[in-house]
Amino acid sequence: MSRDNSYRNVAGFRCLELVDRQTEDLCLTRCGIQQCPPDHRWGPKSRPQYHMHFVLEGRGYFEIQGKIYHLKRGDIFLIPPNTLASYHADSSDAWHYAFVSFVGTNAEKYVRQAGFGPHTFIRDCYFPPEQFSSLIYEMLEAHQLTITNELRRISLLFQLFSLLTESYQSVTPSSKQTHYDYCSDAYLEHALQFIQFNYNRNIQVADIANYIGITRSYLFNIFKQNLNMAPKEYLLHYRMDKAKQLLDESSDTISDIAQHIGYKDPFTFSRMFHNMTGMSPSEYRRTKSNS
Repeated sequence: MSRDNSYRNVAGFRCLELVDRQTEDLCLTRCGIQQCPPDHRWGPKSRPQYHMHFVLEGRGYFEIQGKIYHLKRGDIFLIPPNTLASYHADSSDAWHYAFVSFVGTNAEKYVRQAGFGPHTFIRDCYFPPEQFSSLIYEMLEAHQLTITNELRRISLLFQLFSLLTESYQSVTPSSKQTHYDYCSDAYLEHALQFIQFNYNRNIQVADIANYIGITRSYLFNIFKQNLNMAPKEYLLHYRMDKAKQLLDESSDTISDIAQHIGYKDPFTFSRMFHNMTGMSPSEYRRTKSNS
């Protein structure tokens, strides 16, 4: 009975195998928060799903593939599907942990992106472990068998993996400089869209890179490779094309047009316009009106 009473809150969702899931990409099958009694042991056993634990307090050890890991607050351990493992609470400082079990066609990819691998079964939370357990508490609250709650549980599971990936990348800055999650075309499209919606603000190249999550040097490289110009040059061309359109189609003042395309100073705008077209904005407008 003590083992059953040690479970503060546990929910199993294996029943969802009997209904049409809303996604096969990533699915929650079980979650919970457990304060283990001293020397509480699980295994050695295997499960058909991934099973991930977040140590909130206390200590214990985890055994997998012939190795023993002594774990404490802030550690995460993962048991892959159909992998024999066991874990054991400390006799004097038994651990308190949160856990999730999950399956899905992309589960292996998400696990890998979160810092686990074929022989990497443990990692640090890097963030306070309560940030992870709070999401699991919310999963437990969504226990009623409704489509709304299933979508909520899926959302929370994806939030959990987002936090896992973010925390892992926060301590691997070198990988962020050399590896990106998507193809260069996707980042280029994202950058062009950002310029399209923000050219009328005082944005800089650093703002574009920060918004889409890449370095300035990588942004420069993808612009040069795809558009044969630097991001700063593209932004200038885009603004000046918008200025020409306004000079052609509106009666706005030069000062208003400068403000509309992101220049607080109309003299700076006039100088940049002249450098690109060989004439001032006023001269451009007169030339177009006489043609």
